[in-house]
Amino acid sequence: MPLDSPERAFASAQDAMERGDWGAFFECLDRNELLRIAKNAIPTGEQADDAYVVLCIEHGIPRETLEQVKAIGKDISASAQAMLPMWTGDKNDSVNQENKFQLSLRHRNLVKALDVAIETCLKSATDLAVFVTRSEEIYRAKMGGGSVSSTLFVGETLVDVTVEGSKASGTRQLKTGWTEPIAFARKKVLWYIKFLPKSGSLPRSPCRPVRQLAG
Repeated sequence: MPLDSPERAFASAQDAMERGDWGAFFECLDRNELLRIAKNAIPTGEQADDAYVVLCIEHGIPRETLEQVKAIGKDISASAQAMLPMWTGDKNDSVNQENKFQLSLRHRNLVKALDVAIETCLKSATDLAVFVTRSEEIYRAKMGGGSVSSTLFVGETLVDVTVEGSKASGTRQLKTGWTEPIAFARKKVLWYIKFLPKSGSLPRSPCRPVRQLAG
């Protein structure tokens, strides 16, 4: 089904989810949504999962860029460990307070550097939708859950669609009677789903917290 309208983009994603076709589902998502999910497939810990490393290399991400991410992830772990004793010190100790500030600032800068390094990796990734599909399949095979609920859009109805230029919005009517907003973006002549529910937690790479998985 061509994605030539917001309604068809939603219908295509809905059909893909009902069939359990992750590849077809992710083809319906806007690139920014794909990037949000793809970040979690970049291994950051020392014990990086080989499956994700192989996936990244197969999709054109240079090994040296992955090593840079890994090194920053290692520094973040060490920084977190270094910060722990500082929070048990005397609050009236000005030197200790200064150390806290410097350690906190360094940790924040490391996290920012990690985000930049991950973004650099993803700029090299070929066919982002396929990359996200494979990462989803790997994670579900290992953990039993993933980045998006396997029942998302199933049995739902899209209503109140409003188009303004290259943007569109609408409302999802769920089987439970609840409603949720949804947005779309047009790229050239095709429409893609721009907004996914943030309540469906994303799996995190090593060195980052793992939140509850979507079923």
